[in-house]
Amino acid sequence: MTDRDQPDDRAERAFRDGLRQHADEPDFEPLKLDLAKTSRRRWLRRLPVAAAIVLVAAVAIPLVLNLRTTGGTTAAAPAEADATADRGSSNAPNPGWRWESYRVLSYQVPTSWGYDWAPTTDWCTGRPVTSKYGAFVDIAPETRAVAMILCPRDIPAEQLRMFVSVRAVDAPDRGWDLPSGWKVASTDVAGYRLEVVHPDDEARVAQEVVASVRPLGDVDANGCPAVSAIRTTKQPGRQPTITGPDRVSLCQFDLAKEPGLLASKPLTGSEATQVAGALASAPRGSGPDESCRATGDTAVLARLWQATAVRDVFVRYSGCTGNGIFDGTGTRELTSEACHAVMIPPLVFTTGNGEAATLCAPAPTPSASPSGTPTR
Repeated sequence: MTDRDQPDDRAERAFRDGLRQHADEPDFEPLKLDLAKTSRRRWLRRLPVAAAIVLVAAVAIPLVLNLRTTGGTTAAAPAEADATADRGSSNAPNPGWRWESYRVLSYQVPTSWGYDWAPTTDWCTGRPVTSKYGAFVDIAPETRAVAMILCPRDIPAEQLRMFVSVRAVDAPDRGWDLPSGWKVASTDVAGYRLEVVHPDDEARVAQEVVASVRPLGDVDANGCPAVSAIRTTKQPGRQPTITGPDRVSLCQFDLAKEPGLLASKPLTGSEATQVAGALASAPRGSGPDESCRATGDTAVLARLWQATAVRDVFVRYSGCTGNGIFDGTGTRELTSEACHAVMIPPLVFTTGNGEAATLCAPAPTPSASPSGTPTR
């Protein structure tokens, strides 16, 4: 666990500086996309981030995410909703903190932290810093769109907020250098690196986040399994009937890559009831599907709990075909209500096709901190 400055590759810097000279020429102007003409096509196709990025018009469509927040496989009750959990439980977070998970590890952050996109190589494209409440958890670090445009490496301090992110150890560098007065605290687990980008005066909190890191295990503290049948089967297996859950675990999975757990979120009370109601009220049927052949990138497993009993529901939304709600007894049509009910950050919609994309695309509303209390 160390504090370290961003690496400075002189050769890459020279290459970028050369390209940047062309970026200053007066005839360079990013294109503006007409979304109305592309609504039936692939929504937000992901663009690879490489060490050397060709200067072209920005074709990724930035989103202001609706960051609504809230305080058949092996079952484990989520810690926040488990009446037996106490401070001595390995699943109980520290007071005032919450659990987050990504692929191979879990970690804790203060409950006041929100969710947002950490700056990448396209930080200068004009996307506003939406985490007005301060520190945040980076969402969809590997599945969101990145504009193919070269930004200067010297990112201004006003473009930064304290954040935590998890990426593969061998992932490309973020494309920018930390300004004076900022550091990175990090630790590695099973090929993935958790990084906390922080100002110097928040080093203690950063180290506490790093110190909380642990391997994911079979089921995370929010009740989501590390491995789910959602990646390999269309329907969940036989399971108990639960119509009025006392809590819900939302689990988002990468369908193409293991380990696949991308995000987890525990819900209780009215929020859990809302999820169950939205899934159950969707009409019988399937889809909406398209004539293209692209397979879905991500899907959501909604786990409905009553005490220690659990019922799994698969929500598929990102493919050309196979979209819908699957509860083990039949299939329901994907609806906007159901999709938005399960897309609660850190779960987030990033790619889709045609009508399913229209149903699930986030509404353009400001981000918010879960506690509503501003922090750094």
